[in-house]
Amino acid sequence: MPKQRKAAEILRGIKDGLRVTGIGSLPFAEADEACELILESCPQIPYVPQLIKRDPRENMFLQFSENLPCFFADCEKKQVLFDDTQDREKRLSEFYDYITQNCYDYFRISPEHTKGFYCLLEKCKKKKNLFIKTQVTGPFTYLLSVAKKDRQSLIFDNEFAEAITLGLSMKGLWQVQEIRKAGKIPILFFDEPSLWGLGSAYMPVSDERVAFFLDSLISFIKERDKDLLLGLHCCGNTDWRMVFDSGVDIVSFDAYGFGDKLVFYPQEIKRFLQGGGFIAFGIVPTSEYKEGTTEEEMCDKFISVLDRFEEKGISKEFLLSNAIFTPACGMGPLPQRDAERVLKLTASLAKQIQDKYIEV
Repeated sequence: MPKQRKAAEILRGIKDGLRVTGIGSLPFAEADEACELILESCPQIPYVPQLIKRDPRENMFLQFSENLPCFFADCEKKQVLFDDTQDREKRLSEFYDYITQNCYDYFRISPEHTKGFYCLLEKCKKKKNLFIKTQVTGPFTYLLSVAKKDRQSLIFDNEFAEAITLGLSMKGLWQVQEIRKAGKIPILFFDEPSLWGLGSAYMPVSDERVAFFLDSLISFIKERDKDLLLGLHCCGNTDWRMVFDSGVDIVSFDAYGFGDKLVFYPQEIKRFLQGGGFIAFGIVPTSEYKEGTTEEEMCDKFISVLDRFEEKGISKEFLLSNAIFTPACGMGPLPQRDAERVLKLTASLAKQIQDKYIEV
């Protein structure tokens, strides 16, 4: 972990306004309505909504498919497919030309694929928030989702795995540049839900291979933007040692469902936080959300997680002074009313926790 940078110092200085943001998908058909809710609930760190009910092209795979070599989007099936009939060597050569020349506009995400991004940037020009958080699907999760004719995942095709990893990095960097043009500090997350299966019989990919993809991604991005705050989100359990050692600035996880798992990595967490890192706690459930779940119940559950950390020698105050608060995961599958309540509960619960444990 590099020394704390200017952007990290500014983020750590947010106290009274709360460090609250979101993960990605929201069940809205209108970008304007989604962005207004986000700005109300996450005024200091609003985030780009993925509006999967507005258009299937906003789902976590189709959204980033434009101009990736030999890829095409099947909107009816809502998935990205690989075209084996194209000249792969030619397409890869052309693709790498755009990367080596840092042609970020080639990796632009069109409004049809991310209407919320353009809407949020426009609204934030008139707001006082310093940060905007956005996200890209991580290479491990993305590559696992695409198969060739032989049904083998692209994660096992070394040439394309490297190319797509760099392409997704450029998709993120294009967003970062646009956020800076709007006068805001970017926070870029890579969402890796598929990391939950590491080490299980269901995931025939070695930890070493996954670590290689993460290292390629992070080193490529940080070579091009040294003051960028880079986050990694996994909503299940995984090899957290590898994640904390990856070089990201923010580790995001579902504290509601898996808080008891993270406590088994106290030394890694101490080292990560002492090096200037942040932990994004998913304090309000999403897939497990039930109407009637009270703020008191969620607060008690989170404090019980903090108590476990304290037993391992990590104080509540130290954790919370380096904390960001989020819902547990994206909310695209939820009814709109529930998503609204989850975001508002996240902000309210963060305020309650701050008032109890953090001096402003």
